[in-house]
Amino acid sequence: MDNFSARIAGLLSGGAAAEAAAIAPQGTATSTGTQLTLYVADGLLEVLEWATDGQAADPPAALWLALLRWYNNRYGAYPEGLPVPPERWIDQHPVSPGHVEEATTAGLEHPDMGLPRKPHGQDATGTDALVRAAPLGMLPQVEADWVVNMSRQVAVLTHGDWRTPTAYSLLIHHVLSGATLFQAVTHVLDWLAEDDDGAALAGQLRTGLGGGVDTPTTAQTVLAAALGSVADALAQPVAPEQLYASAVTRAVNCGGHTQATALVAGQVMGALLGDTGTNAVRHLDAAPVLQELVERWVKLTT
Repeated sequence: MDNFSARIAGLLSGGAAAEAAAIAPQGTATSTGTQLTLYVADGLLEVLEWATDGQAADPPAALWLALLRWYNNRYGAYPEGLPVPPERWIDQHPVSPGHVEEATTAGLEHPDMGLPRKPHGQDATGTDALVRAAPLGMLPQVEADWVVNMSRQVAVLTHGDWRTPTAYSLLIHHVLSGATLFQAVTHVLDWLAEDDDGAALAGQLRTGLGGGVDTPTTAQTVLAAALGSVADALAQPVAPEQLYASAVTRAVNCGGHTQATALVAGQVMGALLGDTGTNAVRHLDAAPVLQELVERWVKLTT
């Protein structure tokens, strides 16, 4: 299945439906992971819109402003002393309450924008930077080096651990380029092998693919457990229409940070299968914004 628009729809709807299922089996609410994903995607859309109009934009700054708009939507005000960007269409859709990591709020409330040479959340090991990383791998016709560079700059806005979300962005980039799960993981492991500090994450990913990660709570273990859940589902003798549900169920059953693990597993499986292979999302509270974002994304990127 090489239909780009179906893969984008599958990734976004698959992650949102998985997060909602982790909150409650028949739930309709999405939470922080889906919200952050949508706002990062819209920040990239804004960059593309500027480019279409023949004007240059600073992508990391645009994504920082997009996250500040999410902060305003979530908390009802912008952090004191920080820029107030113009409102966009997505801001008309209220976001649901949900747990937000201290590193995320502290990073966005900091008077300066986090930079690779001076990241925020230096010691943060949580998942908020991971769960918003997929859109950085969703742009077609960009090189892997661009994905790595941009994902790092977006991660350090709130989290010092940039390798884990960057590895995830890179994996999504390869999946949407037509790679299988294991081909995409191999590309990520090859990239980590070039980094002197990549061995720990590479080891976690290998452990996860072997089913050896229980109760994941950090970004590294959540990514490893999610990929293991997808790999396990793909190996099962089940009908194609059952693959998505199997992966999400396995992710939730890992325990730990079930919402983040389910969301990542749902996004990966959705990117692999397309939207016909994921649960319908019409029942979700976020269904209107999901549908509009997919339409805007496909229009600007294809």
